[in-house]
Amino acid sequence: MKKVLACLLALAIVASLGVTAFAAEVPSVQPEKPVPVVVPTKTDKAEEDVSAWIIITDYEDKEKLPKAAEEQLDQAYEALQDVAAVVDGNEDLKKLLDGKEVDCESLFDISIVEDKVELPVEVKLELVNPDHFAALLHFVDGEATLIETELKDENLVLTLEETGAYAILSFVEGE
Repeated sequence: MKKVLACLLALAIVASLGVTAFAAEVPSVQPEKPVPVVVPTKTDKAEEDVSAWIIITDYEDKEKLPKAAEEQLDQAYEALQDVAAVVDGNEDLKKLLDGKEVDCESLFDISIVEDKVELPVEVKLELVNPDHFAALLHFVDGEATLIETELKDENLVLTLEETGAYAILSFVEGE
């Protein structure tokens, strides 16, 4: 009897290990990729480095944000499930990309310590993959706005005028 129970138990364990998770289709947003890092920045307005007062929060850590910021990230995430539709819905972005395929490299929130930083402020972001950088988008209520940027020494330079949800689009390899 003990052998039968042992065999049944072993069979149950093996069967439970064989159960696989059935995941939904992998979305275009890949929040597991690292977000950019703020590079020390001095501006005309600020005599000191303001990078310590600019906070970047990855999509994965959105629960640490105030509810409104978390909702903005969720809306951006939903919009980015179809990156092609985001591109098609934005004439400036469509013109910039000129038909090249892009994907969302990272989705994150940019916030500031208000007593320490006055907007607008120039910000430099160290990119994860500067060679494939395509565009930076700012999302409000799920609608994307193309942000004017410049690549300098593998850093993305932008004038931060608003805090909120941002996404970096990168060219798909081979494009």
